[in-house]
Amino acid sequence: MKMRDVICFFCGLLFGAIGICALKHGKEKKRREDVTKYLNLFRTMNQYVVTKQHHKELSAYFEEHGYEKIAVYGMSHIGQRVIDDLEGSRVQVVYGIDQRADRLTYSLPIYDPSEELPQVDAVVVTAYDFDEIAEKLAEKGDFAILKFEDIIFGL
Repeated sequence: MKMRDVICFFCGLLFGAIGICALKHGKEKKRREDVTKYLNLFRTMNQYVVTKQHHKELSAYFEEHGYEKIAVYGMSHIGQRVIDDLEGSRVQVVYGIDQRADRLTYSLPIYDPSEELPQVDAVVVTAYDFDEIAEKLAEKGDFAILKFEDIIFGL
C-alpha cells in the first residue's frame, strides 16, 4: 500500500466520521426543535382549556378589538378548535390558510399562503413559526396579524 492510499483511507475515515457526527447533530437539533414545538402546543392548549374553565370566550377578544371577519392560518388542531369555538358567535371565520391547502377539506375555503387572500379584519396564526409567517402575510393584505398564543394567554 502506498502512503497516498493510506492518507486517502484515513481522510475518508475522518470525513466519514465528521459526516456522521454532523448528521447526528442535525437530527438532535431537529428533535430539540420538535420538543420545543410540542411543549409550546401543550402549554397553549392547556391555557385554552383554562380560559374555558373560567368561562372566557375567544369571541370576546375579537369583538373587543373590532375584528368581525377573520381568517385562521394553520388548519391543524388549534386552527380547527378556533373555528369550532367561534361558530355561532358574531365573529365570522371567512377562510383558512394552510400550506397543505390542496390536501385539506373543510367546511370553509382553505387557501395556500402563496395565493391571493381575500380581505379580512385579521388573520389569526395558530402555527408555531409565527414570525416567519407574519412576515409573509404582511405582504398579502391590509389586515391585523395575530398570534393565537398571545390572544389565549391574554384573555
